[in-house]
Amino acid sequence: MPACYRIIPFGFRLASMILCGANIVAGATHDPADGKARRALDIEITAGAPLAVPEKPPTTYKWNVSDKELPLLGLPEGHLTPGLDHSLSYPLDRFNFPIFQVLSYDAERSIYVLPSFSAEGMSGHIIEFAADKKNTYLSNDGSNIQLIDRDTLKTVRAGDGTSYLFVRYPDGEFRCASIKTPNAESLSLLYSATGLMLHGVIDSTGRTITFDYSKNGIESLTQTWMANSRGQSRTWAVGDQAASFSAGTVKYSHALNFAAKVVPGNATVHEYTPEMEMSDKMLARIFGGPQAIAAANGFEPAGLATEYPLYRGDTVGDDGIQRRGHLSSAMHLYGSPDGKSISPLYVPSGFTQHSDQPSPTDAVVLFYYPKLGNLKDVTLAVFHVADFQISYEGERVRIGNIGGPGGSSSAYKHSHIEFYRGNTSLPSPSARARLRIDPARVFSPEPDGR
Repeated sequence: MPACYRIIPFGFRLASMILCGANIVAGATHDPADGKARRALDIEITAGAPLAVPEKPPTTYKWNVSDKELPLLGLPEGHLTPGLDHSLSYPLDRFNFPIFQVLSYDAERSIYVLPSFSAEGMSGHIIEFAADKKNTYLSNDGSNIQLIDRDTLKTVRAGDGTSYLFVRYPDGEFRCASIKTPNAESLSLLYSATGLMLHGVIDSTGRTITFDYSKNGIESLTQTWMANSRGQSRTWAVGDQAASFSAGTVKYSHALNFAAKVVPGNATVHEYTPEMEMSDKMLARIFGGPQAIAAANGFEPAGLATEYPLYRGDTVGDDGIQRRGHLSSAMHLYGSPDGKSISPLYVPSGFTQHSDQPSPTDAVVLFYYPKLGNLKDVTLAVFHVADFQISYEGERVRIGNIGGPGGSSSAYKHSHIEFYRGNTSLPSPSARARLRIDPARVFSPEPDGR
């Protein structure tokens, strides 16, 4: 008797369905006579948002991945079908993968299992991956879909070269974080910090899909995209609730202000916490003027339009290697939330050495502190200093303005600040990561010493 997977309905009015191989048979609402034997064979996939088999085949929507002038997801006029969070799927070989589903591991049989629908959306299917060689699994249904196991990262690769990266979130579940096509097109899926909720999707050109939830699941779906060089935004209602429908042309930077600035699925930190916000506000008071905004915890200001992605901290690549981001143990200082204003630039007093003038390329000025904030023996490097001049103002020293060479454009003005261990000249780019100190550690509410 083949192993069976019980597909637990979620938000649907139907009895349980049992999927054996590729065939769906109706399950009774009560245990059959051989219930004990069947339960021993069943594997209940209940974590996350389980795959449900609806009363009628799920609606299949077209992904306009290559059509840049269209919204990312092709949707009809009017309301969308209820249960979108159970049926919305992306092509995977000859199947459709429901993007809200999780990749699970059956320890008893040593296989990975991934829920899917048939390409026509007519029936459910479980893709099983059995071990082939070290860290590699192959689907056992003849489709030859491959799974590469890199501990907390799993990559599923279809025969056409499309790859699906699954990341383990804090709740222990593996969820799809990104999809990449052979044509270098990509989709990034943004989740809550715990991974329990999919907030939205963004593609490599900046088109976005965001989901608005209620207690019954997805309540509405909003898309933003560019058409004829103009920003577009539109919202579709889901189910029978009153439509919160809007359509038309919007200013692109406003449309993408929140939705497009998503956190990539391979980020090591997925949420900008109140503690991070408090740290950034403290650093802005130390180094900037009254309206200054600091970005020192891996996240850029949300109001910086589309100039930068929101998250610029550490990430983990497809190869399982952790890579440092531009704001990993570094900070940016802006004059305002949109990054366009000038701010005076300060450093704390107490340094015993400093550069005579900014460097000619990226206008960096160095300061050495026997003690700085919580730590001892620290070199402070301030990049992109404009109008350099030393001027003592109590516990702070003004050194000029933000936005010197390399840190200013028509879209934003900023300075980049790093802290290094020891009394050092400007380290080489390859050595900076090793010497960097987290700004939040230098200046934190509770000194941690060194």
